[in-house]
Amino acid sequence: MSNFDTRLYHRFRAQEQFAAAYSPLYAHFFATGAAWAEQPDHPVTRWLLEIGQARDPFDICLLLAAAIHRDVLAGHAAAHPLTPYYPTVGGPRSPDDPALPDLWQATILARRKAYTPFLQTNTVQTNETGRGLAWLWPLGHTGWSQLNLVDLGASAGLNLVADRRAYRFTDEATGEVLADVGQGQPVQFITHLLNRHDLPPHSFPAADQPMPHILSRTGCDLHPFGLDSPEQELTLMAYIWGDQPHRLQRLREGITAWHEVMGNAAAPIHPIDLPDELPTFLAHLPDNGAPVLIYNTWMSSYLKNKGAGLRTHIHHWAQSQTRPTLWTQWEPLHDGPEPPHFGWCAWLVDLWQDGQHQQWQLGWIHPHGTTLHLEPGLAAWIAAAKLIRTSG
Repeated sequence: MSNFDTRLYHRFRAQEQFAAAYSPLYAHFFATGAAWAEQPDHPVTRWLLEIGQARDPFDICLLLAAAIHRDVLAGHAAAHPLTPYYPTVGGPRSPDDPALPDLWQATILARRKAYTPFLQTNTVQTNETGRGLAWLWPLGHTGWSQLNLVDLGASAGLNLVADRRAYRFTDEATGEVLADVGQGQPVQFITHLLNRHDLPPHSFPAADQPMPHILSRTGCDLHPFGLDSPEQELTLMAYIWGDQPHRLQRLREGITAWHEVMGNAAAPIHPIDLPDELPTFLAHLPDNGAPVLIYNTWMSSYLKNKGAGLRTHIHHWAQSQTRPTLWTQWEPLHDGPEPPHFGWCAWLVDLWQDGQHQQWQLGWIHPHGTTLHLEPGLAAWIAAAKLIRTSG
């Protein structure tokens, strides 16, 4: 095996292990890809070797899966034999079927001419639209009447309209509904609290509390993804894994909410190379006197030095402002205590106001926002938020 084959094999295996817990279809697909990569003369391996060496094997694995799923969603003839295995189009068959690897291979070889530019030029898009909770819940404690909202690593920017989605907190042990957050209906996302007994008083905004007026919604990404056509929306849907129809439905709802808020205007997402170009981006944010809320979720791992420069740039900019700046994050802690579960993110809140800076950790959260382990920082944040002056 060549160096590329070896790296590709290990990436397929790593993705297989990652998918095993919650995507049987893609666990099988990545296992099949690893089996192909072990065979340098396999036609799929030869093709990937020919067209993919300029890309990271991580991208190749996920882009290949997305290219196939896009054809499945579009009803392309070459992918028709695969539709019975993809629940996103109603497929009922088990991925354990030994015929499935040959069907994947046939689709890839039939469509490799179209898949080549997709794998060579596209960027992996996650667009986990439940992550807007990262800013929506902390914002509810501030009492602000208006603000400017900023997404770092925004991709298509769908989490900028989290206020139009519907989030529910429940007790993991009992299933009791603790609170609903957001203006959407019906409930779209559920976060289970593992340690409900640590929930402090006044953890959730009152049901009748008005949502602050968002004066501007903007963001940045190395490769912003537009939603200007049905074809672009289809491509974005293709990045959802094919046996997760619930996530596909959430994405469709997010796209609908985006168009309701933004109309037909182009997404205000700017092409920025983070973290180096962040100061320039921040310098051009709207200067209307209202507070600024910056957020990012699961994107620092994709940046050089794990995004270490983000904090420096945001701190210097926020310290120069006469208005409050709130920075909320769901990110892995690359230096610090280990999370209670592998791969979970620290939910951090930073506030700059009147020349002062404070930080709180609200908890540890699953990257998809499905499960939350509270930390004492939540109570401290709620107490501090009461002191934040109302702006506007």
